[in-house]
Amino acid sequence: MGINFHITSVREGTIFNVMQFLSLETVTGTLTVSFGRQLPETTIYFVTGNITTAEFGAIVGDAVLDVLLCQEYAIKEVSFAPGRMNQLNEQAIIVRASSISGVMLNVSKDVDKCESRPFIYGLLPVQAANGKRSESLLKMLHDFPEWNEYLLTVPRGDNDKAAPLPQCVLLHRAISKASLIYQTPLVSLRSLRTLLEIVQPLSEKESNNLRGYMRSLLPHPRATHMSIERFYAFASAIESIAQRRSSEVGDRARRAIHQLIQSTTKLSEPANA
Repeated sequence: MGINFHITSVREGTIFNVMQFLSLETVTGTLTVSFGRQLPETTIYFVTGNITTAEFGAIVGDAVLDVLLCQEYAIKEVSFAPGRMNQLNEQAIIVRASSISGVMLNVSKDVDKCESRPFIYGLLPVQAANGKRSESLLKMLHDFPEWNEYLLTVPRGDNDKAAPLPQCVLLHRAISKASLIYQTPLVSLRSLRTLLEIVQPLSEKESNNLRGYMRSLLPHPRATHMSIERFYAFASAIESIAQRRSSEVGDRARRAIHQLIQSTTKLSEPANA
């Protein structure tokens, strides 16, 4: 019987570890990666432990691995089913390296160098200036031909950022010029400094706990913003620390949190990345 598994607890490094395992076990079958039930799945096909093709709608081949590693925090489930595919999609063939380690090393370098990544948040819904909407940025990537013509109309600018995927260059350009807007209000991480100043000095334990908690709330490690819903959770932690200082510090923290929420939700456009 071939290997068959389903993982619902996905953490940083899961994708690499799973692919490494499948390579060592010289499996033949399909690795399926899900970003949630409402989003299309990613499929990666292995033949005797070698990765051969990867598909996520319009994103195919090596580019799929860039997306998976960049947006790993958005992955909900990973599963593998043994069996041969009836027909390979030649456009989706992985061409970078023969070994999983070599492939993922190249992908990791790409993601580390990506200048667009700090403002690419895969699970957030977006709306174009022409009124067209998508339930998430990842869905846009999956259906990119439906958006390409519109995004190409956005003029180049000094704030353009490089990226391994040309799609992400266009997405960042459109977001930075408000031609594409996240429908979920975003809180800039820079604005959190005011809250953190209120509860200074932090003990080592408090500092470590807050740092770890913030990391868990971010769309990915290089994010410059977090969604308003996740900010509520972080603000609650700050308020709890402030209240332990004194009722006066707790009141200051609550006022600062309220002002930040008001200023964020009143914005009709997110800040430029």
